[in-house]
Amino acid sequence: MSKSREASQATVESLAAAVMRVAGEWEAVERTTMFGKPSFRANGTLFAVTSEQGVSLTSLPDDARVAVAADHRILPFEANGRLIGSWVTVDIEPNRVGELTDALRASYETAFRRKA
Repeated sequence: MSKSREASQATVESLAAAVMRVAGEWEAVERTTMFGKPSFRANGTLFAVTSEQGVSLTSLPDDARVAVAADHRILPFEANGRLIGSWVTVDIEPNRVGELTDALRASYETAFRRKA
């Protein structure tokens, strides 16, 4: 494995650990893997994915999306060359994930209410 790939994986794992520090105590949160990346489910429904792109919020309501966009540059999630525009991806350093607590919570709550 190349050094840059190792560094990238370490960053993704650091992001995942930071998300778990924020959301790990919430009811029915489970860490899984989606697209080969650390992912988080609420009551069986995906609410966040960490990747080289940053933290992707999969179930973010429109008002929370606007709030995140006010403070962070957001992008659609890209998987294998395909954009998932409904997901909000924030390019953020692991030590700043706490800034996304409200957005993570909003994505979590939306996902939690859905049937898995």
